Amino acid sequence: MVEVVCELGANGPRPMRVGNIPQFYLGLLVNQVSCEKLIVDAYFENSYQKALEAFTLNRLIGDAKKARMVLDALIEANKGMWPELK
Repeated sequence: MVEVVCELGANGPRPMRVGNIPQFYLGLLVNQVSCEKLIVDAYFENSYQKALEAFTLNRLIGDAKKARMVLDALIEANKGMWPELK
């Protein structure tokens, strides 16, 4: 998936140039992409460690101890719906 600023018209979307992304926002974007990539990798590799790393990177959690608590609670609450993480 790619998010692109565009204008929608009768001929479809027309991408708009944004220019350079200021460092602060670039950092936020890179962090979010890393978090999302890790959680996808965790799913396909059945990796508890990668899921934990993804949750630790997530800005809503941001702490390894809290990330472990949240991840463990989600695993418990979603038994049978998630792959077994090793």
